[in-house]
Amino acid sequence: MLISGDAYLPTAEHILIHENIRCAFAVYSRQAVSYLQKLNTFVKDKMFKNLTLLNDMKKVLLILSLIFTFSLVQAQEQRGVSSAQPDLPGMLLFDYGVNILMDAPDDFEINTIRSRSIGFHYLYPISLGESKFSFYPGLGVSSHNYTFENNVTLNTDTPTEIVELDADAYPGIDKTKFSVHYINIPAEFRFFSDEDYRGFTAALGGVVGRRLLSYSKVKFNDNEYEKSKKDFNINPWRYGATARVGFRGITLTGQYMFSGIFVEDEGPSGNTLTVGLTVSLF
Repeated sequence: MLISGDAYLPTAEHILIHENIRCAFAVYSRQAVSYLQKLNTFVKDKMFKNLTLLNDMKKVLLILSLIFTFSLVQAQEQRGVSSAQPDLPGMLLFDYGVNILMDAPDDFEINTIRSRSIGFHYLYPISLGESKFSFYPGLGVSSHNYTFENNVTLNTDTPTEIVELDADAYPGIDKTKFSVHYINIPAEFRFFSDEDYRGFTAALGGVVGRRLLSYSKVKFNDNEYEKSKKDFNINPWRYGATARVGFRGITLTGQYMFSGIFVEDEGPSGNTLTVGLTVSLF
């Protein structure tokens, strides 16, 4: 790198590196579109009985990582500095919370503390003029667990119902739950009192999610498991509102799903309220 005053001139080696990165980025972008199309096909056909979908999820996340790496290299080259902190636009959020059932029937009772939710979402900033407000669309994945309070599970018929587990077939039941994994498109309006994501922050927005995988799981007899991968008539789409308030990169987060967990009239009624903490990883 040749430096002259406040500017710098890239060497032939740097130009070659940039060209290689751009070519790789174009290839991986095309692959990302292909994998997302395959993902949508699997979801439409409800093929939840194999692990191909999960492998595609891993590939999509890998491609997103390569995009982040490309952006990091380009930003650092433009600034002529190196840093251990990723110098990327936007933020990568880690969400951790508990699920609370709303408007559910009496037999659909969960243990809130053990019904955890985690997620990773990347949000890209779009400035709204010179104000302290910005619009943040994004992409991410999340996993939601619903741990039953009693020794019950979901049946595999239509409509889906809460059924009691046979104590003889499942001796010493320790935990019974069902889990749902989603790919999400969040969008938020955010306020920061200071520049560079510092000071007081608040956000209000929404999220649309597509179900990727769902299964039930029973742990019994000390350390035995029974796992059943089914759709259980769980809603293929979900949508809701998100609110956050906090300081710098840590916020209290609440998210309410307007859509029911199950398809109407094909499973128990009930909506999800998720409450927890969100940490900005960068």
